[in-house]
Amino acid sequence: MLLNTQDMYQKAALFLFASLITLFAAAQKARPVPVPTPPASVARPVYNFTTINPYLKYVFIENKPTGTHPKEGDDVMLRMIAICNNRFMYNSAQANKGKPGAFSISKAAFKGDIADVLMLMTPGDSVICLVDAQPMFEYTKKKMPDYIKPGDKIQYNIRLVSIKTKEEKEKEQQDAIAKIMQEQNANQTAGASKQLLDDDVALKNYFNSKHIMPTKTASGMYYSIQQDGSGPQAMPGDTVVMNYRGTFLDGTIFDSNLDSAFMHVQPLTFVLGLGRVIKGWEEGITYLKAGSKAFFYIPSPLAYDAQSRPGSAANPKGIPPNSILVFDVELVDVRHPATH
Repeated sequence: MLLNTQDMYQKAALFLFASLITLFAAAQKARPVPVPTPPASVARPVYNFTTINPYLKYVFIENKPTGTHPKEGDDVMLRMIAICNNRFMYNSAQANKGKPGAFSISKAAFKGDIADVLMLMTPGDSVICLVDAQPMFEYTKKKMPDYIKPGDKIQYNIRLVSIKTKEEKEKEQQDAIAKIMQEQNANQTAGASKQLLDDDVALKNYFNSKHIMPTKTASGMYYSIQQDGSGPQAMPGDTVVMNYRGTFLDGTIFDSNLDSAFMHVQPLTFVLGLGRVIKGWEEGITYLKAGSKAFFYIPSPLAYDAQSRPGSAANPKGIPPNSILVFDVELVDVRHPATH
């Protein structure tokens, strides 16, 4: 039976498809299957630790022995992490917002204290320390976490960033104190200047009311010599002997060695210029000779300034802050150092 043209094409196509399948299978059978190459093993670093004591050993990862070693009393800046049994115990970056942590160097407090290693480092060095956990927790009197057992090691990875020596710290402290003192003195000077102006107005009103004309000095105090002495002029370093009576502008007596009510009737003896008396006295006495009698009118910044002074039975209120003081004085004697 004759086949029509369509049937002939279908049979040819099926024959061709079957041939291709046979060829593909043969090619797959002949192709070698590649064997995967095992990954190359990565060699783990082997560290040769140095043992300081049975509880502490270390190894330098980076050693730059050209710098200065920290010593007791110094401060150091460290980048440090502490790990035990794959758990982080401390991370300086986390604790200090990415910055190194500050630590003070002191003598090792217990066997295993990393202070012994820190004092071997110089800035830029990196070390790994292995520390026996139990002595550290015993020293700090803290309970060991459940994941740490006796005999476990704490690994410290430490990089020494910088050192601040004890001498540098002391200088910084001194500079800081000096700055504070300078600021305080500036504030006090500004306050004293205003107070001095206020006191000067009050003194001038007092002088006008009493019709007196004392001499004003560059410091702002006033004095009036009532009797000029014939003895030696008082100078800093001299021993001077004084009788005195002190009053406020209203005439109230606050102290005197001439009034037994104040319980000290002996003349006051002291070395001039050593700061043992108020500034107004230190200055005013240098204007006098032995035997002189005078009045000192002393604004508060040259007296007790903003400080108060305690009272006594004869003067219960004492000396209030910012008090202007008037002294009636007698320079009884002046003894130069060479004549002592």
